Amino acid sequence: MKKVFFMALVGAASQIAVPTVAQVKPTSYLKNLHSHNDYTRNHPFALAYGLGFGSIEVDLFLKDRNLYVAHEYEEITPENTFERLYLEPIIAAFENTTDGFLYPENGRLQLLIDPKSDGHAVLKLLSEKLQPYRDLFDSKNNPKAVKIVISGNRPTPEEFHLYDNIFYFDGEFNKNYTTAQLERIGLFSAPFSQLSMWNGLGRLTRQDSITVKNAIDSVHRLGKEVRFWAAPDTKTTWYEWMKFGIDYINTDQPMAAAEFMRSYSKNSFSNNVFYKTYLPKKKSNASVERPKNIILLISDGAGLSQLWAAAMANKGQLNVLNMPYTGYLFTSSTDNYHTDSAAGGSALATGVKTRNRFIGVDTTGRPVDNLPDLIARAGMVGGVVSNDGITGATPSAFYAHVRERNNADSIAAQLVDSKLSLMVGGSAKEFATADSLVIKQLRERNVEIVDGADHIARSKSDRLLVFAQDQVDREWNKLRDDQNEAHTAYRLIEDVFRPSVSFLEDRSADKGFFLMVEGAKIDGGGHSNSIPFTVTEYLSFDRLVGQALQYADLNGETLVLVTSDHETGGLVLLDANRQKGQVLGNFATTDHTGIPVPLMSYGPGAEIFQGFLDNTDIVKRIRQLLELPSK
Repeated sequence: MKKVFFMALVGAASQIAVPTVAQVKPTSYLKNLHSHNDYTRNHPFALAYGLGFGSIEVDLFLKDRNLYVAHEYEEITPENTFERLYLEPIIAAFENTTDGFLYPENGRLQLLIDPKSDGHAVLKLLSEKLQPYRDLFDSKNNPKAVKIVISGNRPTPEEFHLYDNIFYFDGEFNKNYTTAQLERIGLFSAPFSQLSMWNGLGRLTRQDSITVKNAIDSVHRLGKEVRFWAAPDTKTTWYEWMKFGIDYINTDQPMAAAEFMRSYSKNSFSNNVFYKTYLPKKKSNASVERPKNIILLISDGAGLSQLWAAAMANKGQLNVLNMPYTGYLFTSSTDNYHTDSAAGGSALATGVKTRNRFIGVDTTGRPVDNLPDLIARAGMVGGVVSNDGITGATPSAFYAHVRERNNADSIAAQLVDSKLSLMVGGSAKEFATADSLVIKQLRERNVEIVDGADHIARSKSDRLLVFAQDQVDREWNKLRDDQNEAHTAYRLIEDVFRPSVSFLEDRSADKGFFLMVEGAKIDGGGHSNSIPFTVTEYLSFDRLVGQALQYADLNGETLVLVTSDHETGGLVLLDANRQKGQVLGNFATTDHTGIPVPLMSYGPGAEIFQGFLDNTDIVKRIRQLLELPSK
């Protein structure tokens, strides 16, 4: 018989209540997870099956003409029979399916059986016990059946043909198999220590990586799947195994591994739309002592981790990384270590620290001046742009004064008397009808109100309110499952920057302008713990930054400031490949954190925005630069 050569190797139990098997309805199929020593848990089979594991391991002993589940012979107990712990629950699970598949989308289960005593006798008795249900375990002929793979004390390859075809066998890396024998191999397993002594911390050495990859590839060339046992069982290991393409990830931590795998698509992002960044001239405005214009760009919810994840997704390049002056902002409110967007935005807009939920007022609720009020006294004009609602916490901090951020009626009404010349953002119910009180009052003050950002460039009015939204929903509902579509979707803040600057320039009477633009939806990525959402929104924001830097160089009298109101999510970047634009991260919370946020600056006066500052220092130093008068 012709031989097929196979290369030699180169180189806490859960305490939660688990429902009965008949009630288990897995919501997903985690094909790559293998529940190692499954029988040691409080709820054998039910836990792993309920979590959606694609493979489950069982150790069997033969005693007194019965099959017992145990790790050691001395651990055998009368109640832990194969029938009670596995066979009966599997039959019950099949009876509870609607289409005959144990998992959604035609997902199948693999049962890895490890005979710990006489392998021949165990398989003979196992075959007898399965005979009444043989079709449910005949994976060769029934695509819905459980695939049984025999490991441990298995027959020799020459004996495979002596056993029922429902049994596949666990292949050994250092054996040669005939074509017929190879057909009975279900997967290949090996102790990881034969390949590497890596402990799951840090990363594999280059040589070990090559050894492991060669071993995996040699199995895949045979059309078979691979598993390593006695391998590290860390989060680092799990995502390294994903990159290596290992088919079954051994774990003794089913809950943690299931959560990791279930969240993998939200925690990872692979970019395929890259852009070149703009390199500021840096010396073009060195002779200008103070700026005439101020552009403040706010990346809502973005800390250094969000910035760096976006950089890795764009091959290590961002416009913000080209800005010559850097610092950090302390963001806490007066009543909490974690600020919200109301208090955080108010600090950036007024230079006064306040309580969470307060907008444009001090801690006593007394209104305080915001930047548009201050610059108006110097004859400058101001504008705010946000891809959130125009009454959102951050944009409203630049014109409103309320003690409760949800008081949208009062916030909207304060647009009427605000000093803003340009207001761009999503509409709210306060503006829903043409005859609403706010709309009437705005028109009485000669405010032009339009829908659509294309109206900005052709407007002849002195004050303009634009309702416009981009294609990405703040909760990521519209484009959540299509990273590429979400990445290339229309982004309002990128499209309106140039016409917004032109609008303000034309109405500034050469006295200068202030423009705040908010990339609000980075915050949504943190709240929803979605890396794709977070990264694509930050990349959009960074392209906006590139436009602002180009304008600053052309104009020569413009200061560009880039920062955030707070960090959201507690993002940790676990892994990245800057050459491929791939990132993997994890979030600590769905809420804001008190982590300091980056501050970047460019243009006249940029050098005073360095170091570790309080968020209130932004307005204080702008006032210093512009020599703005007080009341």
